Amino acid sequence: MVGAAVRTAGGGDGRQRSRLARRGGRHRRRIRGAARRRLEPRGRPGRGGRGGRAPPRRARRPGRDQAMTLARAGSLALRCAVAILAGGLIAAGDPPKKPTAARPAAPRGTAAPVPLPRAAFTPAMTGLPVAVPLPTLAGSTLTPVPSGDEPGADPVYAAFQRGLWVSAFAQAIPRAEAGDAAAMTMLGTLYETGLGVPRKAEKAAEWYRLAADRGDREAAAALAQMLLDGRGIARDRRRAFALFQTAAEKDQPVALYDAAVMLLDGSVTARDPARAAAYLGRAAALGNVDAQYAYATLLSDPEAPGADPVAAAKWMREAAMAGFEAAEVEWGLMLANGRGVAKDIDSAFVWLHRSALRGNAIGRNRLARMYATGLGAGFDPVEAWKWHMLAKRQGLSDLWLETRLSNLSADDRRRAEAAADAIDGEAATIAPARPGPEDDLDDPAAPAPKEAPPAAR
Repeated sequence: MVGAAVRTAGGGDGRQRSRLARRGGRHRRRIRGAARRRLEPRGRPGRGGRGGRAPPRRARRPGRDQAMTLARAGSLALRCAVAILAGGLIAAGDPPKKPTAARPAAPRGTAAPVPLPRAAFTPAMTGLPVAVPLPTLAGSTLTPVPSGDEPGADPVYAAFQRGLWVSAFAQAIPRAEAGDAAAMTMLGTLYETGLGVPRKAEKAAEWYRLAADRGDREAAAALAQMLLDGRGIARDRRRAFALFQTAAEKDQPVALYDAAVMLLDGSVTARDPARAAAYLGRAAALGNVDAQYAYATLLSDPEAPGADPVAAAKWMREAAMAGFEAAEVEWGLMLANGRGVAKDIDSAFVWLHRSALRGNAIGRNRLARMYATGLGAGFDPVEAWKWHMLAKRQGLSDLWLETRLSNLSADDRRRAEAAADAIDGEAATIAPARPGPEDDLDDPAAPAPKEAPPAAR
């Protein structure tokens, strides 16, 4: 019984092992089939391909699928972060370069293109802008210089006309050292006026002297003016008169005028009104405004030799049209009185009013008389008193006007004086006159160009 039991147990174990073996074989075949299906591409005929049955779907594995999903999400987040960071860096830095198209390859049998030289991309140089010419410098010792636009103009004076004073100085130095009188005169002018170089009256006088000794009329007139004023050189009126005469013989306008004045006052030489009138006439014809006014005044004097009221009116008008203040008053009076010209009260009022507005005391007094008498304008005692008060404040009293306007009411006087105060207030706001050559305008911060010693005589 014990043996049977043993056999029964042994037989059962054999059957059980047989079943386990069959199950293990099926399991191994199933695993190999699944692996083979994974290696085969989709759509390929055969098991699981087109025309066969679809491969079985794998069962979901919650743990593994969640891990893969999280990994994919993390990878996507990482890529987004990198992209955002790269975009921020591009925005903060230089702009991204645009992708350039690939250069097409050259056909076979053709040479490669030769690159252009660097100079081909260099912009062409344009001409420098031309400096705007400045107005001709006006002064007691200077006359208009040739314009730089005239053909054959001196380059030194052309540079001066355009305001290129340092350039004029640099060009004049070698020519002056070589004995050029015109270049010496330019150096004297620059030193006298302080244009382009520090103002030095002594150097200006020395250069003028060297140029005058070589026959330059402009230098002679300039040196004579400095001798009269004692600027940069000892005062010497006799030597100045001699230089004025020398330059006047060459029709230098300033020298003609100054020589005529010295001939009229007789302080240096004997009085010679006839010769003075000849000098003034030549200077007036050359456009000297001072000479035009002086010549008109001389011709309008009945006691002067060669008096000519018509010619006097002509030259007085020329001076007034040029803006000479005293000539405006005299020309207005000539028109009002009909001296040398047809009487014209309306035009006389215009010229006297213009002179009064410019602050001329005589013009203001004469304008007040015209308002007081109603000539050239309606009778206006308030305006007459206003201009009378303005002239009186300048030291020109008029008893006739005060007597004629004595019946003016206190209120009208106050209104007239208030209007006069307004005009004086406007005049006080006008900028002061530009400094003359004797004022010191040297700029210590400006570097001085190289100076050259005066050339030997």
